[in-house]
Amino acid sequence: MSEALRERQSKDPLRILLARRSSMGDIVLTMPTLVALRRGFPDAYIAWMVDNRFREIIEGHDCLDEVIPVPRYPGHAPLRFLRETVQSMLVLRERKFDMAVDTHGLLKSSAFCLLSGARRRIGFDDERRELNLLCTNERAPGNSDIHAVDRYLMMAEYLGCPTEPIEFHLPISEASRDWAAQFVQDNQPAPGQPLVGLNLGASRPHKCWPPHYFAQLAEMLYKEDGVISVLIGSPEEGPLAQTVQQQVTVPVIDAVGHTTVAQLPALIKRCDVVVSADSGPMHVAVAAGTPVVALIGPTLPHLTGPYGDNNIVLWSQPECACRNKAGCSDYHCMGEITVNRAHEAVRQLLQTNT
Repeated sequence: MSEALRERQSKDPLRILLARRSSMGDIVLTMPTLVALRRGFPDAYIAWMVDNRFREIIEGHDCLDEVIPVPRYPGHAPLRFLRETVQSMLVLRERKFDMAVDTHGLLKSSAFCLLSGARRRIGFDDERRELNLLCTNERAPGNSDIHAVDRYLMMAEYLGCPTEPIEFHLPISEASRDWAAQFVQDNQPAPGQPLVGLNLGASRPHKCWPPHYFAQLAEMLYKEDGVISVLIGSPEEGPLAQTVQQQVTVPVIDAVGHTTVAQLPALIKRCDVVVSADSGPMHVAVAAGTPVVALIGPTLPHLTGPYGDNNIVLWSQPECACRNKAGCSDYHCMGEITVNRAHEAVRQLLQTNT
């Protein structure tokens, strides 16, 4: 532990651990709760416990004192996982937390709260998954029928923290901004053209818009509006990007697999609009202040759609309403969202925000 951190701990009256390990979208959706906690406890030492894969999305947040990464079991190398888990536990114990706030609600998050040694370990009273009740000792009111941002803010309200205005304070480093500016400059066919981000993937296949729809949208945006499309996604979305590239006859910027977790918000920030299914990058766009056209089929937009008003939701409202069940193999609900509807929504946001 650094001397500066040790000195800060000795002065602060309260030490708070915020536990939200994953995923990228839920981490972003929890940021307003962090901001509220800082408002309510301005002098506290606040740390965020996060899956090591996503630490860069929260690092540098102006309401945080520290990010504490914890490992994710990779399905192999159990000894390495055990060693890294013990190391994370020792870091947590060393910080001597007074309070652990668990918005994740799973055993893998609440167990670390228990291992931290915090006297108060707070979870939601409606959360019963994975025996997390064994690790928490205090229950805050929860409501699963409201948007995730508002649900997580209930934890801050329970602790007496002001929640208004609702703000994300998404951290974007200067290095990431410089990278995004250079990337666009190196790949944009003509300077000054509007940029629309096309986020190709989602956590599960049945939440994805068909790649040939994205290709058609990129064609229409370029030919009818002079807009350049930026393909966004992780390395796993590489095949989707290849499909789009093979079907377009107009220039597109392919950023799929070329951004780190820290660079993704900076690139999204440079876009005028982002078109996305229900996914982490969609929530990043909202937090970055970039208007979103949300393409939603099996999930419920009032729970996990884009937060705020400067967005357009295209929801197919399927009767089956599987709400994101992993076993779904029928993707008709996403296919029902037409390219023309998406194109008109992008046009509307471009006109409103330029």
